[in-house]
Amino acid sequence: MRRPVARSAHAKRLTLAGVLAVAKSGLGPDIRCEIIASVARSAFTETWLAHPGRPVDWDWAALSAGFQNNHPKCFNAAIWYDETLCGLAIGAVNQDRFVALDFLEGNPDPTHPLKGRVIEIVLTMAEAYRQLIVVPELRLHHVDPDLIPLYKRQGFALAPDLAGSHHMVRR
Repeated sequence: MRRPVARSAHAKRLTLAGVLAVAKSGLGPDIRCEIIASVARSAFTETWLAHPGRPVDWDWAALSAGFQNNHPKCFNAAIWYDETLCGLAIGAVNQDRFVALDFLEGNPDPTHPLKGRVIEIVLTMAEAYRQLIVVPELRLHHVDPDLIPLYKRQGFALAPDLAGSHHMVRR
């Protein structure tokens, strides 16, 4: 598989955050955290888009293109196990205040190799990225209410002051 080339300082920080997340996870060399690129968009379209087990209907090809065009320094991640796309995440970055995760989805195949680990890997990558760009908060926007206990165990707190009852923050 061809890896995306990190050209900008932003892309290099995202790449480093991915390397740090993989190292911290202890899951081994078959795991990669990369910037969402055409290979991830293609894998999504081929394997996830029409999958009957998807709990959401987000079009990741359109989401990632839109975020990357409108927010050139957005946080975005494709989580791979070998050649299997296991997770996707994207969000906006406010350089002075926070990194926000707006969308996060795991592979809908219940037998994918990182089942149950995607959230942990993405949060670890987002936290590493937050520290690399030196902002005080990591935010989760529009959290599925069923996942609130899981995120609380990861150190997040509800933040209704962020314009919604399903927003969470970790400082």
